[in-house]
Amino acid sequence: MTTTAESPAGNRQQARDIAVAQAAQTELCRRYFKEHFLEFVYIDEKPNPLMGIQGGKKKFERWPHLMNLVDSLTEHRLIDLLKARQIGASWTVSAYAAWLLRFFESAQILEFSRGEVEAKNLLKKAKYIYKNLPEYMQLPIGSDSNSEFSIPQQNSSIVAFPSTEDAGRSETATLVIQDEADFHEYLEANYNAVKPTIDAGGQYVMLSSANKARGTTIFKNIFKGAPANGWHPVFFGWDVRPGRDQEWYESRRKEASDSPEAQRLGIDLYMEQEYPQTAEQALAPSAVSAKFNHDALKDMENDIRKPYRIVNDINLYVAPRPNRRYVAASDISKGVGADYSVTVIMDVGTTDIVADIVSDSLEVDNFVEQSVKMLEMYRKPLWAIENTGLGLAAVTTAKMSMYPRLYKRRTRGGRTDIGWNTDEKHRWILWNDLGSLVDSRGLILHNRMGLNQFYDVIKNPQKDGRVEAVQNGHDDYPMAVGIAYQMLNEPLGQSPAQEFNGLFGDNSPTLAPNW
Repeated sequence: MTTTAESPAGNRQQARDIAVAQAAQTELCRRYFKEHFLEFVYIDEKPNPLMGIQGGKKKFERWPHLMNLVDSLTEHRLIDLLKARQIGASWTVSAYAAWLLRFFESAQILEFSRGEVEAKNLLKKAKYIYKNLPEYMQLPIGSDSNSEFSIPQQNSSIVAFPSTEDAGRSETATLVIQDEADFHEYLEANYNAVKPTIDAGGQYVMLSSANKARGTTIFKNIFKGAPANGWHPVFFGWDVRPGRDQEWYESRRKEASDSPEAQRLGIDLYMEQEYPQTAEQALAPSAVSAKFNHDALKDMENDIRKPYRIVNDINLYVAPRPNRRYVAASDISKGVGADYSVTVIMDVGTTDIVADIVSDSLEVDNFVEQSVKMLEMYRKPLWAIENTGLGLAAVTTAKMSMYPRLYKRRTRGGRTDIGWNTDEKHRWILWNDLGSLVDSRGLILHNRMGLNQFYDVIKNPQKDGRVEAVQNGHDDYPMAVGIAYQMLNEPLGQSPAQEFNGLFGDNSPTLAPNW
């Protein structure tokens, strides 16, 4: 005798019930990425027999930090994620991309990676997640290559690019992902090409560990400026992943010591790059190679504030006072759009930078003109212009302006030259004195960009400890401040350099400054 369940009608009812349940589950996944879709996500875990990891298909784990990332993805358009390595962020973002691909009609997702291999591997994550969804949740696949994955029925696709200057230009994107962004060779050009693709309402996610071989980058600047710049900052250190403790960290450090990357950077710098514990540690140059004490720089951040007045390109932080004495200095950039041209005015008694001009767009003549206007507000203090490169043109322009108190120096040949000569001898003295001033918490800065440049200054181990900006970083502001401090020290006889048996003879003023 055939039961109802075994009858054709019973089988049809059972099939309908299953179809209804599957349709309901699919609809819940469409509506709720965090609560439902992630329940069906599987990742491809790499095996590690020494740690007892079998590898292969593994259910996505809802680690607390990844749930925080999921909340960010579903609540914010612009996300800058600074992170340690191997904490599951790329898989989480790939799951989000797969969700958009499947459930949102005409979703166009652009993925950018360091190179072609990395682009292929990032796309593979989203493809793996999609292909391991329940069959009833999948739709027929269109393109399935190393650079594109699409669902024609949804008119949706994921396209993977290696990072180049024009990659993704003129596309219209629902979501842009830049994985390991700080290591992209053309990060800024690629950003400028791609950012307009989401301005109509799309979403932009940058995620990366910090590239310690590079200084200031758009990835780091966005993170430092968030959330005031409209971006949502997220940081995950090495210890957010379950199972990681100090013993794990020390073991990883020991294992990594002989790796080529650790050999190139040094093990301390390598660990700060790959496995930082704090955002400050990730963003700052290595404490081992940094010229300035990071704790002191952190304390100096308490003095950062907006100018009380801005006149064209001039920033005024402390009003000129009749009973104060001032000195000024300029470091001129190598060209418009390259480094920065900087003029600072320092209060002699407080070593407070009371006013400044910082520009990467002003031509030399215009920069000098603005500098003269600023100096006139502070009763025309002694002004030292570094006279190398374009600084020579600045000196000529300043002389033509008839500025009355330009710093002069005597050469060994007895000639009098205008401007500060930063040869290796005086360069060493300048950085040494400035470092001592920072260590003593004696320097007061108000310009955020200027202070950030102090973090960029390192003792380059590949150049016998020569003090300079880290790759792609800037030292223009610290150099201008350092020259100003030398102007303060020389005539007052306070510089340790005076002890070097006349080393300052080549750079001493012909006349005592008239403040």
